[in-house]
Amino acid sequence: MKKKALVLSGGGARGAYQAGVFRALSEKGWDPDIITGTSVGAINACAIGSGMDSNHLCDLWRELDKSQVMKLTWKNSLRALLRRRFHALADTTPLQNLLLEKLNFQNLNASQKKVIITAVNVMTAELKFFENPKIRIEHILASSAIPLIFPWQMVDGAPHWDGGVMANTPILPAITHGASEILVVLLSPVGGETHLSPPRNRLEALERLYELYLIGSFKNIEEGIEFQKESISNPLVAFWSKIRPGLENTSIKVIAPKKLLGLSSFLNFSRQQSETLMESGYSDAKEVI
Repeated sequence: MKKKALVLSGGGARGAYQAGVFRALSEKGWDPDIITGTSVGAINACAIGSGMDSNHLCDLWRELDKSQVMKLTWKNSLRALLRRRFHALADTTPLQNLLLEKLNFQNLNASQKKVIITAVNVMTAELKFFENPKIRIEHILASSAIPLIFPWQMVDGAPHWDGGVMANTPILPAITHGASEILVVLLSPVGGETHLSPPRNRLEALERLYELYLIGSFKNIEEGIEFQKESISNPLVAFWSKIRPGLENTSIKVIAPKKLLGLSSFLNFSRQQSETLMESGYSDAKEVI
């Protein structure tokens, strides 16, 4: 049986874009069998996996504000920076409370949809995958624990950070679980069809660096797939051959913003930005599907 997979990248408050994409997919009747996600993509993946429909997911993003995600003040941030021992800049207790309130973990872990989210073990540098029927609140918090800004999350006695550190676009689990049709939702235009001009100043260079961080893991996987398809003499070929015979028959489509969103968009949980991103995600998805 052919399987469809939805792959959701990380990108902070830009995750509202994915809600708009999901609305377009729902209207089109495109229903994933597998959903993978990192960071905010993990939150959206678990929301969808728990049975939240597109209208409710969009409403959640409309109603969301920064106070429901984190406690962050200049005074506490300055204290964190001045402390000798590591201390995160923000407290994510509000996010934990929000997830416990909005997500139905019983439905998530009983779902027929396979949901897989990622995090990184800070001690071993190991990329960890958590999937239903064993997803817990700490797994989602670990996947979305933005290094330095959010505190790491303890999972099975070990500290874990945002999966985006090593795999911001977790397409590999979709492939290994046998998906033949994969829809990747990026939160950066750099990995899409848009061709951008070189940065003109330091701020633009910093922004571009962040964008490359967001899509780096996807581009590496994408290049590995092309090596496999073209049978190029490269060490990656043997790797891909073992993972998935017949990978050349796998369809991968990408939905991504068409323009740079700016560094400030990362932590901008305003209703105005969410509405704009949801509309963009909706229209971009309709073009692709």
